[in-house]
Amino acid sequence: MAGVGFISNQTAGKGAIAALTGLLGLYMTAAMWVEFNEALGAFFGPSLGVIVGTLIFLIYQDRKNVKEFSANKNYSTSERTTLVKGADGRYTQIDSNIESGRNPVLFIAMLYFTIVLISEISWSDLIL
Repeated sequence: MAGVGFISNQTAGKGAIAALTGLLGLYMTAAMWVEFNEALGAFFGPSLGVIVGTLIFLIYQDRKNVKEFSANKNYSTSERTTLVKGADGRYTQIDSNIESGRNPVLFIAMLYFTIVLISEISWSDLIL
């Protein structure tokens, strides 16, 4: 029963931090995409600029994914895991022993809000 509490303490807030990071990435992608399309529109025109921008993005994303998934032939979604060899000789991935409360959701939310606010004030104009 004590093991259940350990696992729930380690994963508390991981989903919220992942969601906040995803939202920040979505905002930054949209804001930079608008700026990128305006710059390409000056050279190629709006329609061709969108096509060129989309192709560049797809090529970049494909190469990034191939590099990430093929590195060490392993993909781990948690940086706080440890490989442990069981009695049968097989390795399993478990959460490592770190202190509880290691996922500062409020701090991450405030940091991301500050990044979005500074981006809106200085260059983005996507939301405001």
